[in-house]
Amino acid sequence: MGDFWYNVLKPKHGNAIKLILSDTDSFIYAVYTNDGYADLHSLRQYMDLAGYSESGPLAKFKDTLNKKVPGKFSDEKPAEVIREVIALKPKMYSLLTQSLECSKDHKCSESCLTNHSVTAKGVSRAAQRKISHQDYKNVLEKSEVTSCVNRSIRSFNRQLFSIEVKKQALSSFDDKKFILEDGISTLSYGHYRLKDIE
Repeated sequence: MGDFWYNVLKPKHGNAIKLILSDTDSFIYAVYTNDGYADLHSLRQYMDLAGYSESGPLAKFKDTLNKKVPGKFSDEKPAEVIREVIALKPKMYSLLTQSLECSKDHKCSESCLTNHSVTAKGVSRAAQRKISHQDYKNVLEKSEVTSCVNRSIRSFNRQLFSIEVKKQALSSFDDKKFILEDGISTLSYGHYRLKDIE
């Protein structure tokens, strides 16, 4: 992933690209270009572009050459455009996306096209469904900490128990990154630029 970022994307886009978040096998970046999908298509030797619909607005970018080829990057949201990302720390982020087309037979509004997905490591899926994009925004802007209740059924000595645990859900505290003055940008501890800040 680092090779693709530093030897393909950065030389192609220079300062017009910014890494928003990276995970074990994926990253989200913002690129300031005339047509991001055309840019992805121009990099199709590195990409699996088979996920695009054959009839949708991105049909011209569909390419099955690298379909399911290990090591190729794919668009994880092939029918959606990411409108907003709030990344609090690794494995804790929220995506607000907009569908490219509506499947319902009615006049679409912005609300019917808007989707929300969250990742919050350590928080049960049931609890994640109750966390809104605004909750992530409040944690980022106001340094709030939220909690949730995780419910599960556990077995102890062959007896089943229903367990309810209240735990921290969202927090912007990241012990691996130094948060810069803008409250959004970060540098890893040990980064050479931190010497000028401290």
